[in-house]
This record gives sequence, structure tokens and C-alpha cells, in this order.
Amino acid sequence: MSKKWMVTGAAGFLGSHVVEQLLERGDKVVAVDNMGWGIQEHIDPHLEHKNFKFYKEDICKIEAMNKIFTEEKVDGLIHLAAIHFIPDCIKDPSKAVKFNIFGSQVVLKAALDSGVKFLWFASTGDVYKPSETAHTEEAALEPFNIYGKSKLLMEELVRFGAQEYPDRKIVIGRLLNLYGSRETNPHILPEIIGQLKKDINTTLRLGNLYPKRDLVPIHEVARAIYEVFEKIDDGCFTLNFATGVAQSMQEVIDMVGEVLGKKINVETDPAKVRATERPHLQADVTKLKEILGWTPNHDLKSGLTELLKGEGLLT
Repeated sequence: MSKKWMVTGAAGFLGSHVVEQLLERGDKVVAVDNMGWGIQEHIDPHLEHKNFKFYKEDICKIEAMNKIFTEEKVDGLIHLAAIHFIPDCIKDPSKAVKFNIFGSQVVLKAALDSGVKFLWFASTGDVYKPSETAHTEEAALEPFNIYGKSKLLMEELVRFGAQEYPDRKIVIGRLLNLYGSRETNPHILPEIIGQLKKDINTTLRLGNLYPKRDLVPIHEVARAIYEVFEKIDDGCFTLNFATGVAQSMQEVIDMVGEVLGKKINVETDPAKVRATERPHLQADVTKLKEILGWTPNHDLKSGLTELLKGEGLLT
């Protein structure tokens, strides 16, 4: 049976893929984005779709959000709107707190009060205490930047709200490092692709290459987000959405070179070096696999091949 979903941050990286897949399933989508970071081209293909409705709105506006939830009567909420790029959060922590905490609380209360049954909130692997081993959902929590802290506080608000509504299905999704088409933030992989598109033979200028990350295909995370509701009972669940495999940025660059059939040279750009860097971030995805029966694909080479083709770097 089809459902009606609200997707916040719908014009963003993950949001655009979630919207696309929901519409392909035959579901209805109420898209919300203030377009501060979202991209209009992510919304445009759906504007004439009979099952799509778009609101250019700020999640921090209480009356506006209450009005949308009251009028639209959605079955589910997928809350992705936030400031995601860590350097931006560090540069303006007040704005990160406003959107990632206050805005999430506005959306949470409006959704619960209006009777929304299915609620999915985007958190992050940055809530975990740095470790060289894969993080289970019960691992120690110790964010060391304002982004991770804001998402951890958001998690606590969601759990607090869930206590009053035990008849709802609520998921806190700890996302690792997503990759794929339509990226809206200047993370390292789109930076690599952007430099190569300007000059395929360029020497890349990048920051730290030693960090290991759990790189997750964006379209498979989008699929996992809505499928998880078909498998869980009522209650509040915290789950890692990742592949369970971590690779260094140098390994990623080497793999890009292998796919392109060329040696890629790199030199350090001091302006891109982060003063504080998490050396290793990897998730244990045992719980997600128990629920779904599958997890996002960790075959990074295949994922990079698809991405490079989409970006016109590979025929």
C-alpha cells in the first residue's frame, strides 16, 4: 500500500535520492527545503509529478511546520534537513545548533502531534568516540566537533519524544560517509572529481589522506531508509546505515586511478588540511542486516566506476 511521506532537506544530496525512489515506488512526497543548501535542479524534475508537492520553507518556523503537517496529513517523515558540512558547523556553531537541534525539535513535535506513524531522523557516525574498530550502536559516544554534538543532542530529543508515543515507528539513522551523484557539500570525493573534470592530468591538491572512512552508496542508503519501516515493530530504533568496511582516502584515490587507468598524483594543500581529524570511522552493520536481510554494498570500485561514468570521466 502506498504512503504519503514528508522529506525535509529534499533538495539536498540524500534527500534528492530519497524523493526519487519514493516516487518510483508510487508513494506521495511532500518535499520541504529552505534552499539554503539545496539545489533547484534536484527538485525541478518532479514539479509536474502528480504525487509530488514542494514547500520552500524553513524547518525552524514553528507555525509554518505545524501548518504543513496539519494540512498534508502525511503517513511518514524522513528528516534530513541539517547543516552537514563539518567545517561550516565549526565556522558557525550557532547556526548548526539552530538547524540541527532546534529545527529538528520543531519537526519532531509537529510530526508527533499530527499523528505521523513513521519517523526517520538522520544522525551521524560522528557521535561515536574515536576508535580504530567498527562502532556498534552501543559503542561509546563522544563527539569531538559541534556537528557530532548537535546530532547527539538531536538523538536525545527524538528518544525523549518517542517515550510519549510508543505506538510509532521511529528510527534514528547514524549515517556514515555517503557518496554518489548530486553531492551538495565540498567533501573530499566530489573535490577529487571536480579537480579531475577541470584537468584529467592535474596533480590533485587535497588535505589529509590518512583518514579511513566507511563509504556508502547514496542510492542504497535511500532504499534502506524506507525499507526498514517494513521490517520493524513499533518503538524507537537506533541503527547504523553503512557498509561495515573502511578505506583510507589514499586508497580511494588509488582506486579512482585504477578505474581511470592512470596514476593520480597528489600534493598537500594546507588550506584543506583540517586541524582536527578523526583518523578512523567505521560502522558495525550487524543490526541493520538482521532487520533488512542486506546492507549497502561495500564494493567501492564498482560504486566509483558508476560515479565516474555519471560525471563524464569514464565512457
